[in-house]
This record gives sequence, C-alpha cells and structure tokens, in this order.
Amino acid sequence: MARVKNFDQITGNIGKLSFYTRKGSNEIFVRRKGGASKEKIKRDPAFANLRKVNKEFGGSAKMSKQIRMAFYGLEHVAEYNLAPAFSKLAHDILKTDTENPTGERAISLSKFRYLLTGFDFSRSVRFSSLLRVPLSHSILRSKQQAIVHIPSFACSFGLHVADTRGATYSKTPNASAYGHFRIIAALGIVTDMLLNPANQTYEPVHDKLGQGFQTVSTPWYNTQTTVPEQDLTLCLQSESSEGNTQTDTFTHGTTAFKPNFTDADTLVLTVALEFGTPDAFGNTMPVRGAGGGMILGAI
Repeated sequence: MARVKNFDQITGNIGKLSFYTRKGSNEIFVRRKGGASKEKIKRDPAFANLRKVNKEFGGSAKMSKQIRMAFYGLEHVAEYNLAPAFSKLAHDILKTDTENPTGERAISLSKFRYLLTGFDFSRSVRFSSLLRVPLSHSILRSKQQAIVHIPSFACSFGLHVADTRGATYSKTPNASAYGHFRIIAALGIVTDMLLNPANQTYEPVHDKLGQGFQTVSTPWYNTQTTVPEQDLTLCLQSESSEGNTQTDTFTHGTTAFKPNFTDADTLVLTVALEFGTPDAFGNTMPVRGAGGGMILGAI
C-alpha cells in the first residue's frame, strides 16, 4: 500500500488515484482505481475462485461485527479500528476448517474462544498500564452471568492519567486533560457462523443472533479521588441488575435470554475505561479515543 509523505494534506480522488486516511494513523494512503467491474466478478466463470474467497471474507466481516456487538457502545475507547482486527481473527479461525471446501468453510469461534481473552483495544499502552489495579472476574456460563470485581484504589496510584497514547498518534486526545473517568463492563453473546447454501451468505448456526448484551458502569469519578471496592454484575437472563454491590452502577443493553443457548454460543466479557469531560450543561460526557479496553474472558 502506497503512502504519501511530504505532500499537501489531501483526501479524495485525483484522476485514477484515491487518497484516504485510516483510524490509528495520521498518514495519508493512496491507491489506484481500476480492476474488473462488480458485474464481471459476480458472473464471469474466470472469477469463480475470487467469489468463493469474497464470500469467506464477507463471513469474517460478519463475525467481526458480532464480536464487536458483544461490547456495543465501547468501541470508541479503542486506539485503532477494531473491525479489521477481528475480521482477521475470524478468517484465521475459518482457515482451520479442513472439512469444507473454500467458500463454505465454517467460522467456529466456539473452538477458539481463548483467542479473544486478553485482546487489547490499544497498541501503544496496554489496559493493564492504564488501570494499574488487578481486576478479578468470573463468568458463569450456565446462567449467562459475569462479575467484575474492582478493588478499592487511590487514583494517584491505580490510574495512569498521563498521555495514554504516547506521541505516535497526534490526533488522539491527551487523557491527562480530563478530570473524570469511569469503568464499564460488558457481556455479550457471539454465535458460530456457517454458509447458508440457499442464499450463499454466512449466517449464525441458529437464529438467535443478538441474543443479548449488557453493559454496567461505575459512576463517574474524579481522577484525584479514591474509588470504593465494588462489583459490576451482568446477567443476560434477567433485566434486573441485582447483585451490584455498588448501588450507583448504571445498566444498559438488551437481555433477551434464549433457553436454547448452545455450545456454538460464546459469552464474551469486556472491560473498558472511559475518560470524560463536562458538556455545556455540566454533564460528564465520554471522550472518543481517550481511555482503553480489553476482553477479560470468553467461554
């Protein structure tokens, strides 16, 4: 991929050249337009193999979206675009299927759940460096429930409020400019995907895609305070947030429990830290690109 250096800051099209930027980089990339038409790729027998490959890439993109829906609303803390990262992971899983031919291989995330554990939303500063206190967690698959335990800590010790992104990406805000933060936990379900021979597209192995997700957060805290010990409890079987030992927690999401929860379903537990700044009315609002996140576990 060509990159533009020492050139005017430009995006868009010039002739047969396309200039564009990517999230996580302040460089400008350039590519040439052209290639076979969409209709030719769709019907020409010479592109049969390409069509098979494209189907699998489409399935990988759908699986990527499923994974991101498991922590819906928290992507904005990521330093880079998570979609292609999860698409690559899904495609790597797809390639392990030796039973089906190319174009029909299954994306069996349930066989490789462990690959999600520890997935960090930042490439420059790890989540464990941002929040320097040990978060313990438990996931109870039979009840679609998870608990994240936050120990009491003084922010001066447990919270890294210096520039959480370093100097490599100048577009990212400096977290030290924000006076508030909160910790959010998310629990969601991801289902294995197979090619549907009827419509030649990838679909979940059963019709319960999007069975539910839930996020629970602490209140906003000043970055100079002490955070009390508390548990963030998530349960997809109930719309109740009972079990939270911190009475000021806030819950959001859908909790459409389905009794036919199968081995093809994976529970994904994620934690994120948001920095906030007051708006014109004094309400604390999350800041895009400031903070971090990590997948704690997947079972």
